[in-house]
Amino acid sequence: MSSQPQYEQPFAWWGPGWQAPVPRGIGDLLRDETIDSWTAANLWAALARRRSLVVVAGGSGVGKTSLLTALLEFLPPGTRRIYPRGCFETFAFLSDPTINPLETALLINEISPHLPVYLWGPAVGRILDVAQRGFMLLATAHSDSVHNLVGTLTGSPLHIHAAQTAAFEFVAVLERDEEKQSGRRVRGLWRLEPTRDGVVVWQLGAKNSKVNDISPKTSILQSDPTGWFPKHELARRERVLDDLRERRIAKLSLGSVFVDAVARDVEP
Repeated sequence: MSSQPQYEQPFAWWGPGWQAPVPRGIGDLLRDETIDSWTAANLWAALARRRSLVVVAGGSGVGKTSLLTALLEFLPPGTRRIYPRGCFETFAFLSDPTINPLETALLINEISPHLPVYLWGPAVGRILDVAQRGFMLLATAHSDSVHNLVGTLTGSPLHIHAAQTAAFEFVAVLERDEEKQSGRRVRGLWRLEPTRDGVVVWQLGAKNSKVNDISPKTSILQSDPTGWFPKHELARRERVLDDLRERRIAKLSLGSVFVDAVARDVEP
């Protein structure tokens, strides 16, 4: 029996419980109001560019893993998926010559000290370092806001430098909402940007801005990064997602001329 880690299958399980949940597609989450087309279009644009993402929520069973699993539909075709092994991770994949960081996504079931199959301790800082090699990071974490996520990563016991947290470039915040058909919704989408002294947090689509101090040396600015993705690209992606929600199309076609064109920021 091989002693090499089996990285291309989830380690232990993927999500809460002892069995993996039945996968639900992005069309399902659009139809049950977990996510709206505008937010999904932004996430599609981000993941198509191989940007990293962490989905956070304040409690268990809210649907972090279900959302992240559905968003995997937005990955560029041919993306290799690697599942790190929580607190048992040895980072052996870094020495595997067959793994190209620029074509690989690391799927982290959760950043948490709750179970040994979750990523915690020094491995969290190392996984953020790994992102500098070109690996895409996709993860979930327990936190009810982007500010608390940064606070968890920079505080005890992890003590990660604030600028390093921006390796998780995008943060989607999920919360319970009994008014929605699914009982949950994506409350907002944020982008982390490193600075010399800390990290700046931009809320996509925000109408107002304010400064939040989470430590004596770290400021988090919440504002609207106008023009992060071209408006014509987001509009076209949003129309496709509307068609998916209304069942005018059966599934996304990631290899289509549409996707190739918007990836190059071509005007319609």
